[in-house]
Amino acid sequence: MRDDGRRWDERYRTTTSVEPRPPEALTFWPHLASQLPPAGRALDIASGPGSVALWAARRGFDVTALDASTVAIALLERTADDLGPTGGLSGRIDARVVDLDEGLPADIIDVDLIVCQRFRDPALTTTIIDRLSVGGYALVTVLSAVGAERPGDFHAPPAALSTEFGDDDRCDVLHHHEGDGVAHIVVRRR
Repeated sequence: MRDDGRRWDERYRTTTSVEPRPPEALTFWPHLASQLPPAGRALDIASGPGSVALWAARRGFDVTALDASTVAIALLERTADDLGPTGGLSGRIDARVVDLDEGLPADIIDVDLIVCQRFRDPALTTTIIDRLSVGGYALVTVLSAVGAERPGDFHAPPAALSTEFGDDDRCDVLHHHEGDGVAHIVVRRR
């Protein structure tokens, strides 16, 4: 994690502000926003400075945001504090520095909404489904070799998300799309 954390710390060191923003999958399928639970527990995996965590907290979720970057987590905490008195975000976000290579913290269970963007570890697929509450949604976006100009080591092979999530009989794949170097999937736990 140290190398990952340092690399992302450098990337976020010059970031001065964060705006709440919905998950990428919702910009692709905006009608899904009305189908998501109106509140509950949310998990933002590889949150970066927390634009999705802030969005979820504004919607009424109690959010746990996980990232390897101490700089990103500090920025998220400052932004949540700044938006707290008028935006209702004080106390709604539990931001943690976590090495995701070691998996998700054990205390995160029965989550109504899980968002994971631009981070892929196939070993996490089962864990994401395990941690979802019945009826909970996971929105996952990763880099994809499909339509990528020059796919690299971090690009998922074709159909990776649909295979990883679709092979688990505990969830239903609601939407899946690959193209332009990105793959999105939305699943709901049965």
